[in-house]
Amino acid sequence: MRPRRTAALLGIAALLVLASACTRSEIGIESPAGPSTLSLTFALEANPNVLLATTERPSAVIKGTVRRNGEPAVNVPVYFTVLSGPGEFDEYLTRAMALTDSTGTARVTYYGPSSDELFADTTVLIKGQPETSGSDYVHKTIEVRVLKGD
Repeated sequence: MRPRRTAALLGIAALLVLASACTRSEIGIESPAGPSTLSLTFALEANPNVLLATTERPSAVIKGTVRRNGEPAVNVPVYFTVLSGPGEFDEYLTRAMALTDSTGTARVTYYGPSSDELFADTTVLIKGQPETSGSDYVHKTIEVRVLKGD
């Protein structure tokens, strides 16, 4: 019985020594703002995002902004696609491409339908995606609301 008791006491003593050696008091938590493992970010916006269809076709500027490691990415092709709903880009196309400028922003103009082409208010879904290399696939979608005017 003595050897077991001695072994148990030695085990408890070893645990106490090891526990006191652990002096780390805080845990480092990474910031949700970065750094990111994906160094490419993409933002998409429409201005305005609500259009009033009248006898004239309303329009909105669709902007896609690309940043690489927090800095503007210059001369990156950005593809814009009308996924659903009426309207198109220049030359009556539902897909357009623009290069980013010195601020990392690519712009295209979306032309909505006239009031004669609408039966009721509708929502148009537009996708933007920058050209990437490797396995990164970055894209965003945005809604543009088209209201039927008189």
